[in-house]
Amino acid sequence: MRNVMVTPNPRLREQDPITIQKTKEGAYVVKLISEAQIAARKCEFYSGIATDKEVADFFNNESDTLVKSARLLQDYYERLTME
Repeated sequence: MRNVMVTPNPRLREQDPITIQKTKEGAYVVKLISEAQIAARKCEFYSGIATDKEVADFFNNESDTLVKSARLLQDYYERLTME
């Protein structure tokens, strides 16, 4: 019978602090993108059911702003993950 060495605690590969920070930042940006998209859909919904023209316009403007911010965040996330 052979004597096989088994390491009791294999070490995980450690990441450098910059990689850890980029990973955390990427996860946070993904969350922000998701929240902006959900809020934009809600604004579109409320705009559709609003009876007052001024309220509907307000929700339309907010929806447009949220869609633009989600696109900007998506571009930022893509640049972040390309590095």
